[in-house]
Amino acid sequence: MSDPTDWPRADWFRASAPYIRAHRGRLFVVMLGADALASPNLRTIVHDLALLHVLGVRLTLVHGIPGDGDGPTSAEELSEFEREAGVARSTLEALFSTGIPPSPLRNNHVSLVGGNLVTAMPAGVVAGVDHMASGAPRKIHVGAIRSLLDSGHVVLLSPLGYSASGAAYTLQPAELAATAAVELGADKLVVFDAIPQLSGMSDVTVEGLGELLAEEGAEANYGKATMDRLQALLDACRRGVPRGHLVGHNADGALLQELFTAEGAGTQVGSEDYRVVRDATDADIGGIVELITPLEQSGALVARPRDRIEREIGNFLVAELDGALTGCCALYPLGGGNAELACLVGGEGVGDRLLKAVVERAKATGVARLFALTTRAGDWFTERGFAPVDVAALPGSRKAMYNYARNSNVFCLTLRQSAKESSP
Repeated sequence: MSDPTDWPRADWFRASAPYIRAHRGRLFVVMLGADALASPNLRTIVHDLALLHVLGVRLTLVHGIPGDGDGPTSAEELSEFEREAGVARSTLEALFSTGIPPSPLRNNHVSLVGGNLVTAMPAGVVAGVDHMASGAPRKIHVGAIRSLLDSGHVVLLSPLGYSASGAAYTLQPAELAATAAVELGADKLVVFDAIPQLSGMSDVTVEGLGELLAEEGAEANYGKATMDRLQALLDACRRGVPRGHLVGHNADGALLQELFTAEGAGTQVGSEDYRVVRDATDADIGGIVELITPLEQSGALVARPRDRIEREIGNFLVAELDGALTGCCALYPLGGGNAELACLVGGEGVGDRLLKAVVERAKATGVARLFALTTRAGDWFTERGFAPVDVAALPGSRKAMYNYARNSNVFCLTLRQSAKESSP
């Protein structure tokens, strides 16, 4: 039997727990364009969306079709558009009907429902050109959609809308997704695209995205379809949607990596800094306990009773993402210009931000040497400038508490030379 502590996904699962809690009950609008529907990864994308649904995310999907309703639409083209929309809908319904294979959830029925949930208006004459059956969203039937979500369904919006007189109009999927996200009060708008990340950036502000789209040659660089989707993300965030995400549809698992890891896999759009490292408060005690308990149980961290954390909460810092705790650490003064970094919990990106905050605090309080004790993360500390030292290098008070049975490795980061060391 294999050792469960060697399970390679264990750390990933522990790090994802705060995101699972943060996303539960949230409303996401997700756009799958024609290229995403044609992607070899469509099946796994749908399975990942079904997993979000099972985890408690309230999903509204907007799908595209070839052409995506761009430009004037004649009566003949409208008929073809309606046929393609039916094919796309049928494809998604079939995939959602498979549950989440292979898993114990494969028999869970994920109900995908849609209908006349969007009222449309004609685009009319634009720059002297009659757009005929091309339209724009006039109204999203929010009450009906929310009722369906409350009943446990995933809602599907096709890029078709109907006027009060019963006329059908084609809709541009990116515009429809942005409008639906705004009117539904969605927490996130997720847009799939061929590019996995925007200019190598894991996150960008609303202002930064606006500047990028306004750059000369932007459409030539990204293509019209991607530009439309980026504009939809920009419009949605400017109109109150807290977060937008551009996710590549060609990488298996990109959606889960984007939503459940600190590093992400795509580009997140937001109006403010959503990654915060701050001093812990009493209100964070429960979250800290939840973060460290799995690592204590695995032996990676020394067990700390809740009452000890309560007494020492002033030593703790926490990392926060969209209101959810994603990491924590503590800085314990040891006297004589020494301090210890302890209880460090967080994924790769979170750990780096916590370490940076701890170093800044340590320097501000006159710490010359920062110690860390670990049984498993030696490489991580070494890569960040810590040097391995003997137990004898620990200050007397900390050395007296060293657990020789645990046999932790000791590392030290020199923040400044002591007066004795710097003298000639």
